Amino acid sequence: MTKFSPYWWDEQPQFKNEKEFPFSSDVVVIGAGFTGLSAALTLSKAGKSVIVVDSAAIGYGASTRNGGMLGSGHKVSTDDATRQYGPKIASQLHQEANASLAFTTNLIQENQIECELQLCGRLRTAWLPKDQIDMSSNLKKLQSIENFNSNMINPEKMPESIKTDLYFGGQLFKDHGAVQPRKFHYGLLQLAIKAGAKVYGESEVFDVKRESNAKHNTFKISTIKGSILCSDVLMATNGYTRNNLSKYLARRVLPVPSFIITTEDIGVEKVQALLPGSNCIVETRKRYCYYRPTPCGRRIMLGTRAAMHAVSAEEALPIIRKMLLEIFPSLETVKISHCWTGFTGFNYSKLPSLDCNDGVYAALGYCGNGVAMAPYLGHKAALKILNPEKRVTVFEEISLQTRPYYFGIPWFLPLATIYFRVYDLFDYYRRQRALKK
Repeated sequence: MTKFSPYWWDEQPQFKNEKEFPFSSDVVVIGAGFTGLSAALTLSKAGKSVIVVDSAAIGYGASTRNGGMLGSGHKVSTDDATRQYGPKIASQLHQEANASLAFTTNLIQENQIECELQLCGRLRTAWLPKDQIDMSSNLKKLQSIENFNSNMINPEKMPESIKTDLYFGGQLFKDHGAVQPRKFHYGLLQLAIKAGAKVYGESEVFDVKRESNAKHNTFKISTIKGSILCSDVLMATNGYTRNNLSKYLARRVLPVPSFIITTEDIGVEKVQALLPGSNCIVETRKRYCYYRPTPCGRRIMLGTRAAMHAVSAEEALPIIRKMLLEIFPSLETVKISHCWTGFTGFNYSKLPSLDCNDGVYAALGYCGNGVAMAPYLGHKAALKILNPEKRVTVFEEISLQTRPYYFGIPWFLPLATIYFRVYDLFDYYRRQRALKK
């Protein structure tokens, strides 16, 4: 029987802080995911007193619900970034994407976080012949900015990495990897606590208010457990940013759901036969399937878009399973052991942002690329709090945009679901045309 909870959670410890809730601190971090814990670690090491609060149990959100793919990158091409921000910022966006991967990989290795880190590489597969051409062109531009450990895979070489007839080649990112995200989160949590941070789950914040009579910045953070006075606040809520907590951020971050399944145990030989390269796989098509072997090497995990709006994991299961069988028809009789969903944080720039509004810092907007970027941007947010006058990252230059029709409640996402389903049909049509040529 399928479990409708994350595969990563099975037999993993659950942290709960039973200590007395504190009511003052130098910094309050709202959100105990990768971003918030990384920021708390850096701030605590710098001598700041830090309280991290989360509305749910620690580790409930996207940091432990994702696919565990550890890579550089974001959803904006070099050409688009150059047109939008100019060549200098575009170059820095690429450089810091690579820096985020190096930072998070080093964080795991240097602190010996036991999270089943695998430097297995990531293969981006071409849905259309044109996608292969575009990836090759973009790779040349990226490598002109800095050394980039990636190469193109010709169609005839694809069976060395993956046994399917779906793709027209791909691009291999050799330094990318994978983790067990729940274990990574728990290891990062332990580091932050050891450094001195105090972390509390089930401590929902319902108001952040600047104290107007204070000589210096003072904020009052009202939670269900009491109020906390602090000098600085970091919002690290990403796809779980609530309209009643921050109308400003809720208008700028879209909670877009992600849906993932894992197969039952099919054995190492079967997994290796389908994924002989043992890579993480992502696609160029709008459907954006992503999949990998689980760390044990005995199952396949796959995530895809079942809908743009929130639907239950039970509703999503047949849709995701259909995508799995499209890629690997030989898994027709294989059962699905787990199916789950969670929210990613998308914004209109499609880039992460380190923002400050009315004295409140925010680091979010990973658009599904947060496993490496979230710990990195949390670290950078901490550096910004420690030295507000210093530019610490290019992502300070990425403004959080909104639209006149969006007021924090994503009423239009069901319409987006319909749009993308139509686009999926167009994607298949383009593929059929390519196959006939």
